[in-house]
Amino acid sequence: MTLAAGFGVAGLKRFPPIGSVFNTLKEKSKLAINTSMTSGVGLIEQLSKLIDSQDTAYAVENSKPKVKRKALTVRSALRQISVEGQPLRIKQACELIRSTQHDRVPSVALARRRTDADGHMSLVLDLDAEQIEGSTYAWAVMACRKLENIRDETRKLRRMQRMQFLPPLNNVKRGKMRKLDAYEQAVVDNELAELDARWTADARSQNLQEKIIREMLALARGIDKRVRVNLEAFGSRLYGLSTSASDFDLAMTIRVPQRNAEVWFMRFVRHFVVRLQRTPGFQRVVWLQHARVPIVKFVYRTRHGEHECDVSFNHGLGMAKSRLIGAYMRSDPRVRPVLMVLKEWAITRAISNPNAMNSFGVMMMGLTYLVQERVVPPLQLLATNAMDKRGWEKLAALQQSRELISALYMSEQSEPIKCVQSGESLPDWRVEGKSAYFLTNTNGWQSPNKQTVPELLFNMFRFYGSEFEPEKSAVSLRLGSARIARANLHELQVPMPEIVLGRPQIWREKLRLLAVEDPFEPQVNCARFAQGEWVEGMLWEMRRAAAVLRSGANDGRVLSALFVPPSPAIYCDASVWAAVYGRLFPTVQQSLNEHVFDPEKDMTPETIIPIEELEAAQVPSLN
Repeated sequence: MTLAAGFGVAGLKRFPPIGSVFNTLKEKSKLAINTSMTSGVGLIEQLSKLIDSQDTAYAVENSKPKVKRKALTVRSALRQISVEGQPLRIKQACELIRSTQHDRVPSVALARRRTDADGHMSLVLDLDAEQIEGSTYAWAVMACRKLENIRDETRKLRRMQRMQFLPPLNNVKRGKMRKLDAYEQAVVDNELAELDARWTADARSQNLQEKIIREMLALARGIDKRVRVNLEAFGSRLYGLSTSASDFDLAMTIRVPQRNAEVWFMRFVRHFVVRLQRTPGFQRVVWLQHARVPIVKFVYRTRHGEHECDVSFNHGLGMAKSRLIGAYMRSDPRVRPVLMVLKEWAITRAISNPNAMNSFGVMMMGLTYLVQERVVPPLQLLATNAMDKRGWEKLAALQQSRELISALYMSEQSEPIKCVQSGESLPDWRVEGKSAYFLTNTNGWQSPNKQTVPELLFNMFRFYGSEFEPEKSAVSLRLGSARIARANLHELQVPMPEIVLGRPQIWREKLRLLAVEDPFEPQVNCARFAQGEWVEGMLWEMRRAAAVLRSGANDGRVLSALFVPPSPAIYCDASVWAAVYGRLFPTVQQSLNEHVFDPEKDMTPETIIPIEELEAAQVPSLN
């Protein structure tokens, strides 16, 4: 098995590779038993402080003129420092400093002072601790490296020697969110209003979108009069959950003559791309024709700046998915704020990632939970906007039956899909050959769930972080549950985790710890790119979010505490994630036959990072 080399920088990719966690813990284990290095680091810190107080810099013989050293007389220094309360001899100090020869610690060396005939003093480096005589020797450090950096580096080395771990936060599973008092509810209302303003595109942004659409339609319709073209926004711009700075996602529908339709289509798009490239305002135009959904990416430039744009072609399913989200948002007034908070949380905590799972997948998880808790109905299985107890019971039976689920797949349908409430046949809507029906008229829907937005958020984060079993269950908005047995979704193209978990050498290629079914393409996993570490990290982040919400108001904020950016001072150390990777780390240690982490022994109150320290960063304003 090959593990990633080096310490890994968790802060850059958010959730570090399992190899970086293992290797960092292994390195820490070595450093922790090196008591000489610990003492040497302390000595260097003391020397650095003393040298920093000196103003004299000397040239070093046989070196470039720019290189200078600051010096401190050995004997005077030894009278001012000690290690572990004991005074040091020169030879002992030299041996301690030699023990710290580590790539993270800059050199502190001995030098012989030499005075020329003109009285100018210089230093001659001397690393031989056996030949020290009198006061002609001095401690010296590079003056071209700031002494503040030396102390930063020694602190990093101290952290490398100290075992610390993120708290598992398993206690949120048993916890409940207390009812907010009047003050806290007013705080939440104000925070939601601020978020709503942020996630609503302003008039200038909407006008710009219309302008881009008009100009692109004029370009496209001027290519060939026999081709019918339409262009409209989709994605977050369509269902109304975008900021003024959000990208413009556009969908172009192209209807070409039926004869040689594919040739016509490719020729038309090629001409369209060329026209875009030649039109002022459209810059950096790139055609990604081999993507899963071919798109053209470009930047639209105005006097106010540059605006990222994507246009896809004949992407009817994309439009249908956007309209489905819009229908759910209209069905209950709590849906928009829940999705809004979820989206803000995923962005500010660096979770939403196109190389793992984008915001669409995150929103599918949020909507599925809301159907599961009966906040909104399962729109793809209803012909009516009302569901009684019997309808929910029929839905629960469907969710647990492999046979009933299989009957919903187009390839196995012997008769139309029935409404779970009335039993009547649902309309057979097809988009790009896929079944794309959903109930569009949700006026009059009355939810039996009366939880508030903060309560729904807390329970959603708690459920996914503590109760959800990703290796066994799949998230399916189509079926309205995040408890669907993976084995029952036989069209979903994702390997069963139990087959792969025992073979770490193929994790990168095969392990898909999270399964989120696409609502109209049941064979597609929205989390198909998510590595195991990302899934474990995201579920831990959900536990962290539940813990934050449970604590209530903090400095006049409730929801805003969810959006504190991850602290690089904590998360850049890959080893802190060892306890979080509970599904992965034991298998890695067993495969390598090398144990560097034992939760029962290593997880102590002294080694667990307090949740207060994790949230020490300033709570941001939403403005």
